[in-house]
Amino acid sequence: MTSELKMATEIDQIIEREYQEHWLHRGETLLIGCPPVHGYVGLRLGPVFQVPYLPDHSLNRDIPKVTTAPGRWPLPAALPNRDRTDWTDDPTLAFWVEASSPDQVAVRIADHLATSAGAARLTWSNKRLALVYPTKFLAVAETKEPFTTAEEFPSTVVTRLDFVLSGRSFPPRPAVCFSFTDGSVVYLRDLLASKKVTRALSRR
Repeated sequence: MTSELKMATEIDQIIEREYQEHWLHRGETLLIGCPPVHGYVGLRLGPVFQVPYLPDHSLNRDIPKVTTAPGRWPLPAALPNRDRTDWTDDPTLAFWVEASSPDQVAVRIADHLATSAGAARLTWSNKRLALVYPTKFLAVAETKEPFTTAEEFPSTVVTRLDFVLSGRSFPPRPAVCFSFTDGSVVYLRDLLASKKVTRALSRR
C-alpha cells in the first residue's frame, strides 16, 4: 500500500468513527463521508467555464468564514476544452461541478468547497446531504459540538452516486460523482472512490 493510499484509508476510518460518535442522529446511517480535499473548484455553468470557480457574493448565501489559511496552490492551467473527462489532469483542481443555473444544488455545494480552504466536507446519509465543517475551523462557532452542519438538503436530492475514472493521462484518477435531481453534478477526487461508492450503495 502506498503512503498516499494508507493515509487516505486512515482518514476514512477517522471520519467514519467521528461521524458515528458526533454527527449522526439516532437512526441515521452514514452513506459516505468525503474527506477534506485541498484544491480549486472548476465549474461549467451552462456554456461558461469558471476555472477556478469563485462564488457570486451577490447571491448572499450563508457561507461560514473559516480560520484555516486560504489555499496557496498554483492557479489551474487555462485549457479551453476542459470538461468532465480531463479535469483531474490538473493537480490543482480538487473538484469539478456542472450545472445550468447558479441556484442548483451543485453550485450551492461549490460555494462551500471553493471558500473553505478544505474545511467543508460533503457528507451523505440516509437522511440528508450536508456540508459539514469541523467546528474548530469556523471563525464564529455556534456550537461546542465537534462538527457544524452549515447547509443541508434532503437525502433524496442525490439521484446517483458513481465511481468514475477521469483524465487523459495514465493511470486515470479516481473520483466520486454525485448527481442531483435538478441535473447538476459534483465530482471530487478520492483515492478510495471505488471502495466508498460501493460501501455507500450497500448501506442504502
